[in-house]
Amino acid sequence: MRRRAGRGPSAGFWALLAAMIAVASFISLLSGPMSDPPGWVVTGLRLPRLVLALLTGAALSVSGCVLQSILRNDLATPYTLGISAGAGVVAGSVIVSGLVLPVLGMVALGTLGALLAVTLVYTLASRAGRNDRGSSLILAGVTMNLVGASVLLLFEYFSDASRVLEIVRWMMGDLSVIGWSKPLFLLPVVLAGVAAVELRTGVMNQISQGDDIAHSRGVHVYRERNLLLASAAVLAGSTVGAAGPIGFVGLMVPHIMRRFAGSDYRYLVPASALGGMLLVVLADSMSRVVASPAELPIGIVMSLTGGPFFLVLLLRSGRHVEDG
Repeated sequence: MRRRAGRGPSAGFWALLAAMIAVASFISLLSGPMSDPPGWVVTGLRLPRLVLALLTGAALSVSGCVLQSILRNDLATPYTLGISAGAGVVAGSVIVSGLVLPVLGMVALGTLGALLAVTLVYTLASRAGRNDRGSSLILAGVTMNLVGASVLLLFEYFSDASRVLEIVRWMMGDLSVIGWSKPLFLLPVVLAGVAAVELRTGVMNQISQGDDIAHSRGVHVYRERNLLLASAAVLAGSTVGAAGPIGFVGLMVPHIMRRFAGSDYRYLVPASALGGMLLVVLADSMSRVVASPAELPIGIVMSLTGGPFFLVLLLRSGRHVEDG
């Protein structure tokens, strides 16, 4: 059960969080096989990568926060609605076809695939005719992820070894970047998505207490839920298109930040955005240090971190049900 919304965290909390992000960013710029990199490596490789990590963390965390609110499910993640499946199928089809696309073309196609998958999932859930729309969305999303995974396996089965390696590498998540194309593509999308969510945090507080209560307070639940769902899909979809699937960020960060910022979404949304930035930057730095001079995919680092967190969360949820 969620804690009731109350007074927001102190100014010291926000200052500490900002300071931790600044320190993590400094560490990220220093992380890599070269201890004393030339200027072009910092400005052309490490700094764009840092910005991409910051944007990715903010987008996935806010998306997860929104989905946990509107679906009223603590285990909801940005990939619950088939987002990674849609982006993965589109990216896999491009890789298998051998098409050579510019960076922005690949990012845009991945984003489009993610959004199409969410649209299909929402359509299927709407036609299911169940009273619990949240459960219908989750079931349809799980189905979409399974179908997408099967299609990717077909791609891999009928592809040569180099194509298979490229598909697998993309599905592990990748923040490596040359130049500013990806960060500049993602920047306006993330800013617009986070701003759209932040403007509706009061509505999220109402919806999280139940549709009937929200209706009684003048909230147009159906319209607002659709707007919030679209914002979450755009945030997660664009991120998958830019960096590939990076799991557990949208699951872990809202839960961690809820302990410090409370359940009032006016504070939880910005806290989740900052917490996501911190987590992804630290995970990216770790991915470049653990196996240096080689580099671990960030998806592996996040899975090794998020897997135990998910199991603990699942066990705690089960105990709460039994106690209830």
